Amino acid sequence: MTSGRARALTQRAARVLRAGQTVAPPHIPARPEPGRSARFRTDPHDRFWWHRLAATDYVPPLYAGLSEDEWAVMEGWFAETTRVGRIAEINVPAMSFATGLVAGNGVRRIVQLGHYYGYSALLVGFALRATGAARPGLATVDVDPAATAFTRAWIAAAGLEDVVAVLEGDSASPIGAERCERALGGAPELLLVDSSHAYGHTLRELDLWAPRLPPGAIVLLHDASVFAQQFDPTGEGGVRRAIAEWLPRHPGWEGMTLNGHVAPGADGDALVYKDACGLGILQRGA
Repeated sequence: MTSGRARALTQRAARVLRAGQTVAPPHIPARPEPGRSARFRTDPHDRFWWHRLAATDYVPPLYAGLSEDEWAVMEGWFAETTRVGRIAEINVPAMSFATGLVAGNGVRRIVQLGHYYGYSALLVGFALRATGAARPGLATVDVDPAATAFTRAWIAAAGLEDVVAVLEGDSASPIGAERCERALGGAPELLLVDSSHAYGHTLRELDLWAPRLPPGAIVLLHDASVFAQQFDPTGEGGVRRAIAEWLPRHPGWEGMTLNGHVAPGADGDALVYKDACGLGILQRGA
């Protein structure tokens, strides 16, 4: 990324920040470090666990396929979220699955429930832009005002404002669903769920969105394993229990969960799908 390009993107983000919550203006390095994510392999922080697995001594296509400008944004994003201590993004296996689904199938309308500090919104936005999305192709909603302001600023810094609509609100609210559909110009083809991880809230999200989705639509729910049940703040079984109870009651839907059985203490190197948190995959039938 040239220094002029980096300045322009930072100035664009600053204009967004002046209109909303106070967030430090995104800093995008003019020259990203060589090797992209290769250096993460020697970083001891838990967020880089995937990079330290025995079979993952490479830059994943999720990052290798980005332009230099796009990787510069991600490098800056990693640095800033480390600085402010907001580290809870979805991981490389799940994000690779989602962006591969988008890029490999020309998906044009996506709703994301829970963007936190913007990692997945940036990467899905880059995938949409690479496939020629001409209007907002991703509407992403989160209940956290600070996370939403941060995400909005980084989406602006990445030049993705025409591709990604960043909304604040309850992801199980009918009003929020209507706002997402207006932003996309129709019902989503793909729904990404990575929000509260609470059993009851996940059920409400599924009940709200399932009737709105067209035949063939796909729902991906992260943190759907036995291991990830600990992330439910209500202690009621989390996403795994929600899927297990919801799916049999909706015969027009079919689904499966990758690594649903994986429990705490599992050996990540022994897993074929490396994400111990699990991924629920649901699809609406004809």
